[in-house]
This record gives sequence, C-alpha cells and structure tokens, in this order.
Amino acid sequence: MRRFWALFLLLSAASLILSCGYSGRQLQSITINGVGSCCTFTYTATGSFNAAPMSVSPLPTSWSLGTPPATYQLTTQSFEVDCSGPLTNTLVTAMSPADPHAPSSGLVATTKMITATTTAPCMEVGVESPSASATDKAD
Repeated sequence: MRRFWALFLLLSAASLILSCGYSGRQLQSITINGVGSCCTFTYTATGSFNAAPMSVSPLPTSWSLGTPPATYQLTTQSFEVDCSGPLTNTLVTAMSPADPHAPSSGLVATTKMITATTTAPCMEVGVESPSASATDKAD
C-alpha cells in the first residue's frame, strides 16, 4: 500500500509540474505586413510557431518606431506611421516573446524576444510597403 501512495504522489507531482503552463510551442519568426495610402502606413504582424496553431494573425506584438524601448507592451492592434510630418527615423520594429504564455508586458532584457523590422517608405508616399520578417534576438 505504501508503494501505491508513493507512486500516486509522484504522478500527482509530475502532473502538477507539467500543467503549470509550459508548452513546447514557441514563436519562431514574425512577418510584418504593411500597406500605405497618402501619408499613412499601417502595419500588422503575423507570427509563425513551431506547433499548432502554426500561424497567428494578428500576433500580440510590441511596436516601436526607431530604437525599441527596454520594455514591451503587447497589443493586437495595427501600428500606424504618419509620414505627413518630419520623421527622423522610419525603422518599424515588431517584437514578441518567444513564449506565447509570457506576460503581456515586461522587460526586454529578461525575456527571449523575436523581432522583425521594416522601413516605412515615407519618401515614397502612395506605394505599398514591403513585408519584412526577422528572427530571434538571443537574450
């Protein structure tokens, strides 16, 4: 009977550990899709994963124009760049945690992030922005 309870406790502990949110599913890459008209370009992000569902769009993403900040804040909203005024930087960055169960906000330095960049074609108003994809930032 003692062996039964020992085995029961061991299996219960293993089940508890495995059910605490870990999954092998990881974000592999981000694709940025952009379209523009007149003076505004709108970007969306699509994520590619190593397990089903393989593709997520819109991907919860933290957007930035220029140098990415030290923190991230995920959103599924599209990102708009207004080219009607002077811009010092047109580099659009999308970044998301590799772990789909990561918090919706946090520090980039302590989170494995996947990033993608593209350039807003503000000098070429009225053309479709090229899509871009990028890979992992190893932290």
